[in-house]
Amino acid sequence: MDKMYEFMGNLLDQKGITDIDEDTRQHLIKDMTELLMEQIDRAAIDALSEEKAIELANGLDDGSIKKEDVPKFMTDAGLNLEELSMIVMLRFRDLYLGAAIPADDGTGAAVAEAVNESSN
Repeated sequence: MDKMYEFMGNLLDQKGITDIDEDTRQHLIKDMTELLMEQIDRAAIDALSEEKAIELANGLDDGSIKKEDVPKFMTDAGLNLEELSMIVMLRFRDLYLGAAIPADDGTGAAVAEAVNESSN
């Protein structure tokens, strides 16, 4: 998590947001990190096959899969979580800094497709 906070701090610096008090900066970094983590989670779920997504949902619902076991489930399902996280982080950075990025329909499909293409 420290690397995520560092990443967000660097984004604030790159955006020129350097003249805020430390408490406000830490709060902003925390909020941005939570948003990024949600996007990574969503992209990982979108990258699962429909069968695996259903298996995960059912396992979480009935308690056979614990929240802390989800990363292992994803890895066992063939996802490269490190690579997926990096792709989402780069998209987040580009969006935050205003760089042109490919259109996304809001479902995370573009990230899932990029992950699938890169793992082939």
